[in-house]
Amino acid sequence: MTVEQPAHITPLKAIRKKCLDCSCWQPKEVKECPVKDCPLYRFRLGRNPNIRPGSRGNPEISTLRKKTTV
Repeated sequence: MTVEQPAHITPLKAIRKKCLDCSCWQPKEVKECPVKDCPLYRFRLGRNPNIRPGSRGNPEISTLRKKTTV
C-alpha cells in the first residue's frame, strides 16, 4: 500500500478548500457563510484580509496611485 504525498498547497488555498468542504463544495455558500465566529471566516474567499490592495508589487505604482487619488 502506498500513500501519496499531498502536493504543496498554500495556507490560504487550504482554508478555501476547508470552507468549500464545509459548505458541500458550493462556492456561493462559502461566500454567504453564516458562521461569522469561525476562525477561518475572514479567509474563506482565499484572500488575506490583512493585506491591503496595492500594498504589494511595484512601490512606484503605489506611490502614483496615492498621488492621483483626489
